[in-house]
Amino acid sequence: MSSRRFAVAGLFALSVVAVASCGSRTGLFGADALGTLPDGAPLPDGGPIPDGPTDGPVKCTPGRFTFDLATAQLMFVIDRSGSMAFSLDGKQPDRFGNLPPGVLSRWDTLRDALFQTITPFDNSLAMGAKFYPEESAPGPAPADEACRTDVGVGIAPARGNVKDIINVFDTTDPNGGTPTSEAIRLAAQYIAGTRSVARTMIVATDGAPNCNGDLDQTRCTCTSVTGNCATAAGGEFNCLDDTRSINVVRDVFQNMKIPVYVIGIGSTERPEFLKVLDDMAVAGGRPRPTMPRHYNVQTSAELKSALGTISDSIAKCTYLTPSAPTDPNAISVEINGMSIGRDPSHTNGWDWVDQAFGTLAFFGPACVAASSGSTSASQITGVVRCDNPGP
Repeated sequence: MSSRRFAVAGLFALSVVAVASCGSRTGLFGADALGTLPDGAPLPDGGPIPDGPTDGPVKCTPGRFTFDLATAQLMFVIDRSGSMAFSLDGKQPDRFGNLPPGVLSRWDTLRDALFQTITPFDNSLAMGAKFYPEESAPGPAPADEACRTDVGVGIAPARGNVKDIINVFDTTDPNGGTPTSEAIRLAAQYIAGTRSVARTMIVATDGAPNCNGDLDQTRCTCTSVTGNCATAAGGEFNCLDDTRSINVVRDVFQNMKIPVYVIGIGSTERPEFLKVLDDMAVAGGRPRPTMPRHYNVQTSAELKSALGTISDSIAKCTYLTPSAPTDPNAISVEINGMSIGRDPSHTNGWDWVDQAFGTLAFFGPACVAASSGSTSASQITGVVRCDNPGP
């Protein structure tokens, strides 16, 4: 591991008030149509549907089809705020930036867990990463530096990117505030142009989002552990940026059709911070089925388990249909001949990720069945109807 600067503490001056994250738990398809209608008659054109554009809406053609595993594009949005230098249980580094011997920071724990869980997918998942805030010199910083989040992403999604992602952990250190909403918005903006792949985002953060200068510092929930947002100069940047963060995630999922997983790293803190992460997870369309709704990790083992579960789901359980119905329910889906029901609760079954582009995903035991063994071990098929939905 190369030499690194260590943040002395997770608090960085913004005029008088400190801006800091309060450590909270916080292959494209091929048109493999079988060429028949459900009753066995040939398709209207007498054969399979032709290959369409690689990144356009999928037309509805009636018949029985084989679905192909989607090429997956995974974008990590990773918190690099000052409190990521804390230990998982909230211990702060000393003035030299050191934790007790044998104790890892949240930053290093996330680095190790990512290395172990995503390395096996290095050649199958197109992975990228946006770290936030941008890298800055250690020590106190004004808001425009402590909260800086540049357009674009540091690492564009591509296969073979694990080494580059891990290298950021090895060469930079936690510092600054927690501009979560802006980082998510910009990361989604970057990958929004490719819809014929299974695009997914994972947000990994240890703190409550802040860095929103438009908030009223006299009326907000303050995230600072050292100051009073209402009276400190620049206190608005330490206000809890809950509404904007939740709305950004909802827009990414509902309008850009990019599911968002939320992982909260670190010790238990104020309940309003945990609620923000739960609400973000629900808005992102990939919450846990039970409380808490986000992936709340308190140990290295829990973090590795969460990342492994999410990575498996992304890499093995998202499929593309060569024909998509106009009515979301005008399709029957089977795994190895067994009928699988649509389940909008994402507990056990399938649901649309992006209906217009023919992207669907399996969840729970259905995901396990779809992903068992190699991609050829489970055959995913379906019958598409193109009649107009009833009243």
